[in-house]
Parts: sequence; C-alpha cells; structure tokens
Amino acid sequence: MAATARYVEPTSANTACYSVEFARILLTAGSEVDVLCKVLCQEHQLPVSPVNINGYRAAITKRFPGFTKLEILAPRYGLVRLPWQQWDQNSNPNWWRSYNDVKHERHGHFASANLRNALDAMAGLFVLVSYLCKEELRARTALPWPQMLTLDPSLSSYIRTNARPGHVLPDFAP
Repeated sequence: MAATARYVEPTSANTACYSVEFARILLTAGSEVDVLCKVLCQEHQLPVSPVNINGYRAAITKRFPGFTKLEILAPRYGLVRLPWQQWDQNSNPNWWRSYNDVKHERHGHFASANLRNALDAMAGLFVLVSYLCKEELRARTALPWPQMLTLDPSLSSYIRTNARPGHVLPDFAP
C-alpha cells in the first residue's frame, strides 16, 4: 500500500481514485481477511463455525465487542479508519462488498477498486492481525511494525512515544 503513495497521495481528496494496483490490494487483503476471520474464530473456540462473513460478524462481535471500534491510523496522511464499524449496525463493511464486487464482476465494478476500499481492507486486515497477535503487541515483540498503518495511540502511551507496539487491545484488558 505504501508504494502506491508514489502515484496517488493517500488523502481524503483521492479516495475515489481507482486502479489495477488498488484492485490487487483489495483482492489480496479481502482474501486474507476471510482466512484470518476463520483463524480468529478457531483460536478462540467461538461456538459458531462460520462459513461466511455474516457468520464471522456474529461470532467475532459477540466475543470481542471492541473489535468494531478499533481505529487504524495512517498518521503520515492524517487518515483514521474504522474498518469494521458497520458490523455495529449488523451490516458488512462497504469495502467487503466492494471486494466481492471486484472479485466476481470486475468489469462492472472496477471503480470500486479504489484507494478508500483498498485502505479500508488493509485496515480491516490489520485489526485481525492485531487480535491474532495480541500477546506480541503486549510484549512489544510485534516487529517489524508497519510503516503506513498503526493502531490508535490512545491504547498506550508507549506507542505514542516510541512508535512501536506495546499496548493491550480493548477486548484483552488485564
């Protein structure tokens, strides 16, 4: 994602810009989100064995109420993303719908392969990775830390001062 900044500045004004590269990012991130949702459900022995995003939504939000509220920042560009916020309204994120549209009918939905959806898909994936690597985050061993995206610094003073992980996610507070 950071490499695309050479061509399209990741700002609010450019979020509708679409490209083959954003399609690649959206499709790759969406595919990984599907895999990691399943892994998160398995690792936490959630009672439901979800088969699609609706099942993941029900299982994950029940076990992790803070999941939908986790802000992902792109500090260099002043962007704040809440990639799973629509799960609070029992709806799937716009970027997920765009992922499926681009995956199944790219010819009719190519404009959905835009900066906003690619960034939100990456932010959604970052949330999942953070939940799966909660112990590494707490121990400050989740390295290398991403250069473009980061977690909300209000979760820890350590991340504000050292630009590295070292915090506890809301659903795993001691």
